[in-house]
Amino acid sequence: MELYQLRTFAAVAQAGHLTRAAEKLFISQPAVSAHIKALEEELGVVLFTRSARGMSLTSQGQALLERAEAVLSQAGELERAARALRHDLTGELKIALNTDAEFLRVRQLLAALRAEHPSLGVHLPQNMSHFIADDVRAGTLDGGFAYGECPPQGLEAMLLCSFRLVVVGPVEWRERLADATWADLAREPWVWYSDALPCHASVKRWIEPHSCSLSKVAVTDYEGTIRALVQSGAGMGIMRQDEGERCVELGEVFIWRGDSLPMNAYFLYRRDRDADPAIRAVLSALRRVWGQDGGSC
Repeated sequence: MELYQLRTFAAVAQAGHLTRAAEKLFISQPAVSAHIKALEEELGVVLFTRSARGMSLTSQGQALLERAEAVLSQAGELERAARALRHDLTGELKIALNTDAEFLRVRQLLAALRAEHPSLGVHLPQNMSHFIADDVRAGTLDGGFAYGECPPQGLEAMLLCSFRLVVVGPVEWRERLADATWADLAREPWVWYSDALPCHASVKRWIEPHSCSLSKVAVTDYEGTIRALVQSGAGMGIMRQDEGERCVELGEVFIWRGDSLPMNAYFLYRRDRDADPAIRAVLSALRRVWGQDGGSC
């Protein structure tokens, strides 16, 4: 058997679905199916039951998953030990972005890494904070950026900065709503965050004391969609303050004068990767880019 087959086995077990596992592994769905089939044939057991809902581990699969994960962990430790013996880091890190690269200072991060480790490549997939945390835990990502009021459980998290979320609206609505109450805003249409976003629970707690029920004309996972729809007059929305202020300067939105919501940006990685030279290189570069203890964005 091959390590890539075990990685696919673990990814399908974690995702419960061939397509989602393929996305996490950055390979095609037929390739995922072929890996699982080949592994089942070699082991002589059925690892998954297949249904319209996805893939579920059989009892045999459940019994073997822990062993497969242990093999993958040991292989990762071997690779990291080999990296530590080399003077120059090589290979490719997978670091997921949860928002725009400019806000996350990705250009500066890559420049810092290239200066110290020119042979170390970086792959930058995009996803939501919640799924990034899951993939870092599963080991399909080396690290990733995420928003939250506090770090996700079970992961190491470097605080990069603190920022605020603000309520924004179409610029044409400014005179009518700039000094509105939450009750007034609740009567307007809203472009809202998906439940999967970590900000969603925080925003919900933010609004709950005002006993407001918002009218949602659209729900999205993507910040850019909220920005575009608010600018076009579809409804109210929530943005990072820095982004909202840029849009105000361009005459595209107004920022409500009421309260705002504090939020943090983190870099996430697994605790068992703390001694990995590549992760140490990323953390060192992040400290240079963001400052040792994080700060305001």
